[in-house]
Amino acid sequence: MTLSPNDMTPYTRKIQQKFNEAQTFLLKNGFHQATKGLLQDIENTNGINKKSM
Repeated sequence: MTLSPNDMTPYTRKIQQKFNEAQTFLLKNGFHQATKGLLQDIENTNGINKKSM
C-alpha cells in the first residue's frame, strides 16, 4: 500500500502507519503470507483499489 504524500488524507496516513507496523510484526514472527492477506483486507475495507492509483 503506497500512495504519494499528496494523495494521503490524515486517515490514510494513519492506516498506512498501522499497516507498516502490523506487517513488520508479522514478518518478524514468521507470518510472511499473512501480510498479503492483511493488505488485501485493508484495501477491500477502505475501497482502495491499487489499479486505480
